[in-house]
Amino acid sequence: MPVPNLFIIGAPKCGTTALAHYISEHPEAFICDPKEPFYFCDDFPRLKQAQGLTDDAAYLALFDGADPARHKAIGEGSTNYLRSETAVANALRMNPDAKFIAMLRNPVEVVHAFHMELHFSRNEDEADFETAWRLQDARARGERIPESAQAELWLQYREMAMFSRQIERFFALVPEDQRLVLLQEDLNADCGAVYRQALAFLGLPDDGRTEFPRVNAAHAHRSELLAKLILTPPGPLKAPVEALRSALRRNRIPLVETLKRKLRKDATREAMSPAFRAELEDLYREDVARTGALLGRDLSHWLPARDPASAPAAAG
Repeated sequence: MPVPNLFIIGAPKCGTTALAHYISEHPEAFICDPKEPFYFCDDFPRLKQAQGLTDDAAYLALFDGADPARHKAIGEGSTNYLRSETAVANALRMNPDAKFIAMLRNPVEVVHAFHMELHFSRNEDEADFETAWRLQDARARGERIPESAQAELWLQYREMAMFSRQIERFFALVPEDQRLVLLQEDLNADCGAVYRQALAFLGLPDDGRTEFPRVNAAHAHRSELLAKLILTPPGPLKAPVEALRSALRRNRIPLVETLKRKLRKDATREAMSPAFRAELEDLYREDVARTGALLGRDLSHWLPARDPASAPAAAG
């Protein structure tokens, strides 16, 4: 039975879905479907339960389609693994020689994009990002948690993008030759170069790929009413609808996947107020400096310094 030797571990909204898609089309690589089984993050139990993966045998069955004689890289791309405190260690226990790819991005952009994604999937019920951000302390006390939320820790946006502590844990667990950290900005600037860097890290030959279509762009529902019925069904329908959704996630019926795509539309995120953006930039400034030091890369351009005299005044 094939055992995964590649984990694309996050962070969310940093280009991991695109990279996993490109790698999955390499003739010597296999990425399981669903891409994000969330199997190893014990600290996010509902995510794991939603996939119906009760044990190692059920998890490994996701890779039955891989041919170890042909596929040098066999893996998955659960973007929660970098944030999880257990996932990387658990994955290493299954395969101590596995390779790991993490991707990062300006944390202010990450939390903004992640909120939009959570609202789309109804893990978040507050449409306004700043309002959702202000709810973090209440939610940490167990208040104002959306009934349909699969992971309460996802609602702690602040910690989700504190990358330095996540990278420190990652580096402490994974030997240097088994880990690679990429930046979304580099993927955007020269997708081919980053793709070839990932292939070299995985020991895969360059397949000559030159086309890199956009993957997992910001999106919204075409019908909010239909989305509410499917993602937050009323009481009597909740159990059967969730059971059906779980089965569809496991089986990936092509017609259903096509329908899901048709029910989405491209969207843009609502802009943050200048004062709120400045607040977040100041919050993450020290952590960005620590992350840059860990990576040996200057990331100060993520959060450019501001002239205090020109800083926007706080509301209220």
